Amino acid sequence: MKTFLTGLLLLVSAVVWGQKTFTLTECHLLAIENAPRLGDKELIRQMGDLKLDQAGTTWYPSMNLNGKISYQSDVVTVTLTDPTIPVEFPQIPHDQYGLNLDLTQNLYDGGIARTKKSYEEAVTEADMQKVEVDLYGLKGKVNSYFFAILVLQENKRNLGIHLENLEAREETMRTAIANGTLLELEVKVIEVEKLKVRQSMIEVDSRRSSFLGALKILCGEDLSGDIVLEMPHFEEYNAGQLSRPEYRLFDLKHKSMEAGKELVGKKRMPVLYAFGQTGYGKPGYNMMNPDWDFYYMVGAGLQWKLWDWSHTKNEKQVIGYQQQVLQNQRATFDKELESLLVQEEALIEQYRLTMEMEEQVVALQQEISENAAVKLANGTMTATDYVTELNKESLARNRPATHQIQLMQAMANYLTIQGNL
Repeated sequence: MKTFLTGLLLLVSAVVWGQKTFTLTECHLLAIENAPRLGDKELIRQMGDLKLDQAGTTWYPSMNLNGKISYQSDVVTVTLTDPTIPVEFPQIPHDQYGLNLDLTQNLYDGGIARTKKSYEEAVTEADMQKVEVDLYGLKGKVNSYFFAILVLQENKRNLGIHLENLEAREETMRTAIANGTLLELEVKVIEVEKLKVRQSMIEVDSRRSSFLGALKILCGEDLSGDIVLEMPHFEEYNAGQLSRPEYRLFDLKHKSMEAGKELVGKKRMPVLYAFGQTGYGKPGYNMMNPDWDFYYMVGAGLQWKLWDWSHTKNEKQVIGYQQQVLQNQRATFDKELESLLVQEEALIEQYRLTMEMEEQVVALQQEISENAAVKLANGTMTATDYVTELNKESLARNRPATHQIQLMQAMANYLTIQGNL
């Protein structure tokens, strides 16, 4: 006997240790870690760094190498009509050659480069936050699968209890049949009911496997093997405390639009730059010299767009309209959250109120089933009537357990909608 108990203990320990337990929070984290969208954050960051580098290149000097070969049909000629003046002017060649290196360096850009960097940083932040919003949306999907599996697990447990009751009653009935106090036909009703219960258990297992498969796809390979989902417990929820990632996205989008307005305005600012050119050609700057020559030139320039036909004003107005659209989107999002929270609050209160009465129903129905079992044993009740009462007990027992899971799901959904889970 001692050897048998030791072996049984080792077997149970192996089963328990072979299982992996996952909480709802762990499934949330696994779903986010395994989401392909998560890789976009690094790509967006790298793109943002490249755009910042590109914005800073406006302060780097620009260098352009250009060359030309040309032939002119006419050139300027200078001749004197007075033969007493012994001056002869050289003839300008019809063909010209040149290779030039042009350099330009901004000295003052009106703050365009700095504002461009601020704009790109704001856009990158908004794009990164959009990824966070998309990843947060996975939590709702995880909630749906997670609690569906818990409900099915509870259904399977309840069906197991129901099957045990039927088997115990069948054993009692066979004893009565052997004693001649019960007909053989009555036990067949129990056998049919047992088959129905086993069929229901197969259906529950199939549905659980489908939901578990969907959850594994979201959470990745870490959620594999023989796993157990731990029932979460939420004591209370606080109304009015919203911390959804969408709100930060709205703020960052507004910030990027403000930076865009500032950048548009900077385009009207004067730009001061220095320039230089050096080259080798024929002729050089001296058109009267027909020989190949080196030459150079340095200087400074000013560029100021004094009139742009209201282009800057219109661009700012378009951004202003976009900000109004963003405000409307935020107001719509507020209403959607408010509507969803009201629905979850109603479900929470419903489950809390009904669960109190359901416990009383279970206790009463158990008494009825026990009384029916006595009548069945005494031959004053048919097996069909007994099964009917036993099914009522099974249904009554399943409701509070299922509603407890649904209560936790409603609270989890409430906290997820708030952004606090």
